[in-house]
Amino acid sequence: MNKLELVQNPFISFVSSKNIFETKQNEQHKAPSLIRLSDGELLLTFALHENSNNLESYVVLTKSNDNGLTWLAPQIIYRNPGFTCINMGGLVKFSDDMIRLILGSLKIDYSLGGDEPFTDCITGFLDSKDKGNTWTDKLERIDLFPMWTEVYGQSNPHILKNGNFLLALMGTIGRDDQWHSGVSFCDPKDNFRFSKPVIIAKDKNRNYSDIDVVRVQDERLLAVIREHNFKKSVFSHSEDEGKTWSPINYTGFSGSNIKLFKLNSGVIICLYRDENPNNLGVSISITRDAGYKWEYLGQVYSAASDSLHLPGLKCGYPDMVYINDVDIFGVLHTYPDKQGRMSIQQFVLKDLT
Repeated sequence: MNKLELVQNPFISFVSSKNIFETKQNEQHKAPSLIRLSDGELLLTFALHENSNNLESYVVLTKSNDNGLTWLAPQIIYRNPGFTCINMGGLVKFSDDMIRLILGSLKIDYSLGGDEPFTDCITGFLDSKDKGNTWTDKLERIDLFPMWTEVYGQSNPHILKNGNFLLALMGTIGRDDQWHSGVSFCDPKDNFRFSKPVIIAKDKNRNYSDIDVVRVQDERLLAVIREHNFKKSVFSHSEDEGKTWSPINYTGFSGSNIKLFKLNSGVIICLYRDENPNNLGVSISITRDAGYKWEYLGQVYSAASDSLHLPGLKCGYPDMVYINDVDIFGVLHTYPDKQGRMSIQQFVLKDLT
């Protein structure tokens, strides 16, 4: 069941949804990342597994000039033979002429167990200075944590008052161990180099990842972060442009793959893969007080009750942009169907505020 289910509310409404590309049996399209250029063109990247029985995948790029009505055929933008290649943060638009694509290649070994059974992880980036038409050839590595680094923040980057940028990110001390979440700063005058991370949430017995950040009405920054071990999510604020953060508190919902989005009125919606086993899919919650209280609005994607919720087979990674003053265009990837197909689904919401 792929449909939007929202409780009646004055904030957002559903317009439409559909799969972007047809997928073959056992073909999987995963982890989308989306940006919109100043001329209205949409750029979308995602990981493509041609056959889920083969763990090799590559990252592809497609474009739309008509707000998602049609898309160009996906073109391979990064491939490392024998590795699973995926967005590790995806598209980061500093400007139309400075777009960074943050990628990763890794090996999957299910015998390791756990939520992230990965080894041989490499994270890096390619840059484009011509609106995504051409990209640098060499993957520049990002090593901000001892083991795993992922510049995951679906809303990255965030312009700061001093002209620098803030990016949400996460990483580990060991293999799938001691997950930390925080932010890094990029200075345009220093080739957008990543600074040493400022950590917002860490606890070796809880593990924190899947972070996103948004600026709220009073100019503070709000971060929402996934807590691995107890399937919850937490929030924190910064009053000094990300240099320091308040102690974390629970949001009240169980979310992964966090995406924060500010509506015209200033209220914040959060899309997330719902970790409640009775509510599989991508859910939406909303806050009207900068994150202290959250209200559940429903689901933008509701999965079948028999959907698999296993490493590598989880839905999510929602991302969204405004395509005009009121319409919000979004993407996510679905759970696998009975033929093993996972698809990129696009949807349109209307901002009623």
